[in-house]
Amino acid sequence: MVHQTAKQLHLLLCPTYGHLHWAVYEQQEARKAFRRSLRVQQHRSEPLRDYVGRFNREKLLKRGHLLDLLTDKGKKTVANRDNHVEEPTEPIPERVINVITGGSEINGISYSAARRHARVSVNPETCSSQPPASDYTDQVISFVDNEATSLINPHHDALVISLLVANCKIKRILVDNGSSTNVLFLNALKEMKIDESNIHRYATVLVGFSGEQKFTVGDIALPVYASGINLNVNFAVLDNPSAYNMILGRPWIHKMRTVPSTFHQVVRFPTKWGTKEIKGEQSISRECYHNTLGAKPATL
Repeated sequence: MVHQTAKQLHLLLCPTYGHLHWAVYEQQEARKAFRRSLRVQQHRSEPLRDYVGRFNREKLLKRGHLLDLLTDKGKKTVANRDNHVEEPTEPIPERVINVITGGSEINGISYSAARRHARVSVNPETCSSQPPASDYTDQVISFVDNEATSLINPHHDALVISLLVANCKIKRILVDNGSSTNVLFLNALKEMKIDESNIHRYATVLVGFSGEQKFTVGDIALPVYASGINLNVNFAVLDNPSAYNMILGRPWIHKMRTVPSTFHQVVRFPTKWGTKEIKGEQSISRECYHNTLGAKPATL
């Protein structure tokens, strides 16, 4: 009905060549509809004839034909396209929750275990194990020196991010490659509405860089979501005042194959959807630093 009314209006305005103009218009619209139905993007300078031929080749390749005529690179491209998995969308959090060493999952938590771990470094070939080759993505993670121009410069800010943990958006997370354990502070756990009965009551000692010690409440495993990767992470639960809600140390950094940069204020890591990044929150990092300096001295 709308199409017929538009045609009558056009013929009324252009009585001499109206039929010719409308015929050309309909032909152009038919071509556009045909191209949309093919669902293959046409190159701007590509003739329609070549475009239809390319579409037919796409259909044959999807059905498994013509693969013998492709180069090795072409076969790899088709295989990667067929194995393509859409990146999952980030879950909606239920709520937002606005340098420590010790307790490493690999090094051990006792002095004797730490000594055994140190002896392995003398002859690492005897105890080394390589991850499966399928786990590697051959992705290059790089940084450009002028990336930091959008930050508040000069700066010496720590890398503080926000992540989804147990379906709660946790802010004030310190990414610290100087920490050999992941730490979750008890106050943050309570704000997450997670019952303390889920804590594995096995106290370990955390040792600060100057030798001060603090016993943990226990440990707990929680899912941490980052750009499509949902990783089950072990945390040492610490009942101690802190400007941060959580510290992600080397266990999380290495398991995610993350490359953090405090200078660029970003965390980058490989995924099957390509290299992803989590930007640091510089203003919150400075706020945490200010709160730490203003806090009362406490024994770790």
